[in-house]
Amino acid sequence: MVNKFVCCLLLLIAATSTNAASTTTNSSAHSYLVSILGEYGYPICAGVLVKKNIVVTAASCLKFYNPDKLVVVVKNGTQIIQIAAYTFNRNFDFFTMESDVAVIKLAESVDAQYITLASKQRPTGASGVLIGWYSSNYAVEVDETIISAEDCVSGKYNFKNGDLFDTMLCGLAQPGACGFLPGSPLLSHNHLVGLASWGNGCGNKGFPAVYTDIASFISWIKSTEKSL
Repeated sequence: MVNKFVCCLLLLIAATSTNAASTTTNSSAHSYLVSILGEYGYPICAGVLVKKNIVVTAASCLKFYNPDKLVVVVKNGTQIIQIAAYTFNRNFDFFTMESDVAVIKLAESVDAQYITLASKQRPTGASGVLIGWYSSNYAVEVDETIISAEDCVSGKYNFKNGDLFDTMLCGLAQPGACGFLPGSPLLSHNHLVGLASWGNGCGNKGFPAVYTDIASFISWIKSTEKSL
């Protein structure tokens, strides 16, 4: 339990890094990707627009910081928007990282791309792309492969039985994935399938990352965005 909490904190403070295994693109191609800034102006989390004024991100972004002092940066860093309302899943547990999902309502709408929520869990072996920030003007794409929970805790990696819940996904990246902010979106077939939640070691050493499984929370997300 303690290791998982520490790994989450490391994700929160890590700077996004890249190498040859990552693809850097202009973030205008990923205008759904947002950055959440803390009170001192530093990015603490990423998030994804799912409607013109709704952002889905990790619960840890709101639990470990004062949400009233956070702002959301969109459109290549050219627009800073205040948060009008927010909530995170009441079952979120910062020791197990279970239910690491939150919804933010923006104070104004954004003219940008929006991502559709995945309604079904992607099967083992499915490919995906993790999108994160390299800088305010560039996004990073890293290819991921979804692996089974059994494989994830089989002993090949730094995970053990009890670490993973049914509401989590394990994604194995090409070497080079490291330092992605919590809330960074995992996409598959242009659908949001996961949110970067926690990990135990960097992808460049062959360790998977653990994601919040969006399909497990789609009903909660949809009902929450209507109530905010």
